[in-house]
Amino acid sequence: MSRIRDFHINPSPIPTTVLGIRATLRQFTWALFCALLGGFPPAAGATAQVMGTMPSLRIETGTHVAPIRAASMDRDGRYAVTASEDKTARVWDAASGSPLSVFRPPSGPGNDGKLYAVAMAPDGAVFATAGWSASNDVYLVRRSDGQIIHRITGLPDVVTHLSFSRDGRMLVAGLWGRQGVRVFQGTESWSSARELQGDPDFSDEVNASVWSPDDKTVVVSSADGFVRAYEATPKGLRLLSRSTPGTGVPFGLAFSPDGQTVAVGTSDQGSVALLDAKTLKMRKVLSPAKGSLARSLSVVAWSTDGKRVYAAGSWVNDKGRFAILVWPDAGQSEPSVIPVARNTITALHATPDGSLLYATADPAWGMLAANGQSQFTIGSSLLDFRNQRSRFRLAADGSALAFQDARPGDTGDAFDTRQLAWAKAARDWQAPRTSAGKTMVDNWFERQQPSINGKGLGLDANEWSLAASVSRDGNRIAIATNFQIRLYDRNGRALWKTAAPATPWQVNTSDDGRWVVAAFSDGTLRWYRQHDGNEQLVFFPQADGRRWVMWTPGGYFAASPGGENLVGWQVDRGSAQAADFYPVSRFRTEYYRPELISEVISKGSTDAALAALPASAAAPPGGQAIRERLPPTVRIVSPDASNWPAGSDIKLQVAIRAPADAPPTKLRARINGQPVALPALSALRSSRADANESIYEVPLSLSGLEAQILLFAENKHGVSPEATLTLKKPPVTAKEAAAAANGMGMPAPASAPATGGVDLRPALYVLAIGISKYQDPSIQLEFAAKDSTDLSNFFRAQEGGLYRKVSVRLLTDHAAKRDDVLDGLEWIRRELTARDVGMVFIAGHGVNDADGTYYFLPQDVNVKALKRTGVIFSEIRNTLVSLPGKAMFFIDTCHAGNVLGTGARSLRLDTTAVINELSSADNGVIVFAAATGRQYAQESPDWGNGAFTKAILEGLRGKADYNKSGRITHKMLDLYVSERVKSLTEGAQSPVTIVPSGVPDFPLVLGQR
Repeated sequence: MSRIRDFHINPSPIPTTVLGIRATLRQFTWALFCALLGGFPPAAGATAQVMGTMPSLRIETGTHVAPIRAASMDRDGRYAVTASEDKTARVWDAASGSPLSVFRPPSGPGNDGKLYAVAMAPDGAVFATAGWSASNDVYLVRRSDGQIIHRITGLPDVVTHLSFSRDGRMLVAGLWGRQGVRVFQGTESWSSARELQGDPDFSDEVNASVWSPDDKTVVVSSADGFVRAYEATPKGLRLLSRSTPGTGVPFGLAFSPDGQTVAVGTSDQGSVALLDAKTLKMRKVLSPAKGSLARSLSVVAWSTDGKRVYAAGSWVNDKGRFAILVWPDAGQSEPSVIPVARNTITALHATPDGSLLYATADPAWGMLAANGQSQFTIGSSLLDFRNQRSRFRLAADGSALAFQDARPGDTGDAFDTRQLAWAKAARDWQAPRTSAGKTMVDNWFERQQPSINGKGLGLDANEWSLAASVSRDGNRIAIATNFQIRLYDRNGRALWKTAAPATPWQVNTSDDGRWVVAAFSDGTLRWYRQHDGNEQLVFFPQADGRRWVMWTPGGYFAASPGGENLVGWQVDRGSAQAADFYPVSRFRTEYYRPELISEVISKGSTDAALAALPASAAAPPGGQAIRERLPPTVRIVSPDASNWPAGSDIKLQVAIRAPADAPPTKLRARINGQPVALPALSALRSSRADANESIYEVPLSLSGLEAQILLFAENKHGVSPEATLTLKKPPVTAKEAAAAANGMGMPAPASAPATGGVDLRPALYVLAIGISKYQDPSIQLEFAAKDSTDLSNFFRAQEGGLYRKVSVRLLTDHAAKRDDVLDGLEWIRRELTARDVGMVFIAGHGVNDADGTYYFLPQDVNVKALKRTGVIFSEIRNTLVSLPGKAMFFIDTCHAGNVLGTGARSLRLDTTAVINELSSADNGVIVFAAATGRQYAQESPDWGNGAFTKAILEGLRGKADYNKSGRITHKMLDLYVSERVKSLTEGAQSPVTIVPSGVPDFPLVLGQR
């Protein structure tokens, strides 16, 4: 078993250049794991790479996908900011963990753009962040929208740590190498800054810095073993004293609230030193009585009431969990142990209310209450490929692979690239070999000197071998290192090497000799051609076992329902501007090509797969082509969610930027998921921000005190990623609380008419279409018509409960011809108002034509004349996205049958594009789909319905009301349906529900209490 699970990440942001191979096992594992965690920069003082300008594909899960290196908060504990090696800094609501904004620095390949340091200004308006960049930049970033306000550039080395003074006017930057500390004074908004006197006289890198509560003193720790204290003067820093605590290499720092004591964490010891703040002399050493003392307590914090000292790092409890140690009574008593993580804890920050923020290399972050109880954890959604060597099995032709344990109820432990679906691993799939024929690879596991048949391979400095695979004939050997994927022949001659995008935990070679496949710490699996090392395909599955996306380096992609926003294009705008990010969904029309993706492995390349497909228009791949197709960007300049004036009306300042040759044409808004009419752009008051950006004043009316506002801008290339503003109800005043206690001002419940004769309950409109008896006798179904009928009857019975009125239009069999379906769509579009709920349910057959366009098959369809007789998806989409109220779509059209047996061999079944387009944030439709991708939906006489409809009806009749609340929401229904259908079909059918961002959970029916 790999020792990697027990390794820890070194707190130093750029460790490989300073850690040699030491004699002891403890130091060996330390150095090794530092190298493993992910392609650290080369030797200190080396010049960083020049920033790349070509758009690049980046993973986006809504959380970090690489170790979090630093975290910070504002003085009031409202906001948290985390900085990561994934080249993002993310701002969060500290009370709920909700994401607020993302900063993407300009970045290039390799290390360029990784962030190692972050500090939030005390007022929370700005944060500073820095890491690896061409000019060793420090970015001053606006917290609300992730835009750069100012850039401090030209520093002599990489920034390792940042800290603001308590008044927010000064910023200390600690540097790598021997460059010491720099200090800057900013204007009130940090739109500019000037450098003051620092201290360059260090013999090793700066680890941390901290300001005293009165802003008169700055204490700095360094890997040179010293803790230094400085007086903060109008001219800069003046050295007061320095000392070596003698407890190890000093790292994290924290002042006691009274300013008398400094807590010092150590990067190589399991202890904390308490120093006198004035003299830096030792007052006390805090050491836990039990635990792994060889592990570090590198980060520290002090509770704001001064009663508790916190420390963490790579210290683990007896069960192997990374823990936070809490010393009560300011360190006078034995510590309690709070296990919180699976990897090194990299940051701690105490808040005024007694809570504690922690961040980890998992990557994850969370908040603990004052009593040590977890408030929430924002974890990683990545699959962990460590210790999976025996399960990392590859089909002989490389087209399918297994990479995890099978779990009960899952659709499979493997993925088939030909079918673009989860699968069960075959017994003959091959795990990585370490020998074949007369070839053997040795010393390959966590070593710097692997060998082939006794010949050493000579890796680069600080490079460690992590995984190896010998081909079936023994002629080729793949070696995965912390920096590269390498291929050798049986004589140890290097054939090629390619940079690893993250730490490769596993590598395998296909038995047909064509592919090298590697699994990485960023959650991706990548296929490299064996003859030249050229990457051809990337697969990114989520740990939930449902969402995935697969793409080529040029940007063609396929995805599961809900998966197409997991990757996107980062487009840099220069060294002084934050980069833009566009999910690949914004290029769906040109680049969603599942039929191409499924052929890449069998054909050997994207080009060969494209050539093998029927002639059709294809967008050119690559970053330059993406630059020529950019939709606009939109951001909300004001108000900030933290200071909006509560009320029914609001004026937004909205910045819209678009390419010069594709100006914005429209601005759209959704509030709590529902569309809101806005004036034309030409009618809005506007001002010019720069050549390509304008600021518009947008008035909005809000019906309540809480709202999630989503804005979208359009141009000829498409729709922008959304800009989001979440407005929360202000805290209840004492007067309001007293009024509520007396029954004053309470709204009427949604399940009954409001007083005063006005019924505020919504109306429900249901269009239910089900076709079992087609004119074409070869494509008959059994229960589609009954499914729609049963669902219609159920909803009719809901009138007078949650809904003041229920209107149903039921179209089945002979009443569901093409014209009938189009009339039904027009009916629900015409009837629905903004207060109402609209549901469209379709059951029957659906197909995609050769261009991938989806058609629902009405009762009178002629499959050979699909464009003329089918109901094209755009008709359904246009209806649903224009509904002014809440919109829901139930689709059950992937039934088995002889649809494809009519001679139309170019037709296929895949509803993924339909689901993803409707459920995108700009369209706002909640989609319940009977099956995923190319699965078939099941129906059976034993159920009396299709499995999908049976589960829906059971759930709505009460089985989805797990907590007996008396109502069933769409999220509750999703949970029930997904598990029930898999159970009914024994895993053959996996329904999926996609809820657009910005759409809150709401009740569908009232259950039985």
